[in-house]
Amino acid sequence: MSKIISYQRPENLEEALSLLSLDNHVPLAGGTLLNANEDMEPLHLVDLQSLALKGIDNSNGKLKIGAMTTLHEIMKNSDCPDSIRLSSRSELPSTLRTLATIGGTIASCDSDSQLIASLLVHDAAVTILNSDGELSVPLQEVLSEPERLESELILSIDVATDGEFILESTGRTPTDKPIVAVATRHCSDGYRMAITGVAATPVLVDPENPTASLQPSSDFRGDSEYRMHLAKTLASRTLNLLNGEK
Repeated sequence: MSKIISYQRPENLEEALSLLSLDNHVPLAGGTLLNANEDMEPLHLVDLQSLALKGIDNSNGKLKIGAMTTLHEIMKNSDCPDSIRLSSRSELPSTLRTLATIGGTIASCDSDSQLIASLLVHDAAVTILNSDGELSVPLQEVLSEPERLESELILSIDVATDGEFILESTGRTPTDKPIVAVATRHCSDGYRMAITGVAATPVLVDPENPTASLQPSSDFRGDSEYRMHLAKTLASRTLNLLNGEK
């Protein structure tokens, strides 16, 4: 567990952003990551509970999810695409889904996150607050620069709700976190595909050549060559299923 030396609960966004700009001040959302952190560097917690960042709104073909919305709330919300609900359910055990938030999930940049992969293929854009004001940033850009979130605040996530979606994965057992997972969405202007377990974060790839430029790391669950094989096989499977093939 992290070494906590102070706790503050700001009442507005400006106060929260000011605190997060200070050294070793970190946002506290659901707490599932901070509580599991074994780094003993002293931290100042900035609790985001009072900032009214919860809620799900579906309008004009876009779904807006507040950053403090829990994975359990997403999983239970019928306005969310089934793909987002499914990947929220598979992200964590039930006891943690009631605590973990979508903003915290994005901030983690977990390479194995099926929820992040699903958000990527749903053209997710992250609304961020920094010293210059609010801005909307494609999720893939946020993942490529995770350090920016050390002094910025995630407010909400916008995702497209149209199209068909398939998520395929392979793990050591059915209940293990997948070694590699592929999320693919077919919408009016083509396919979107994202893969977990092959880079430092889930990544968008070219559906026609999904493993181009990938260089997965090896670990006890599978070496680089095996992960590439899984990525190719699962990518092909998702496209076949979306095209009505068995």
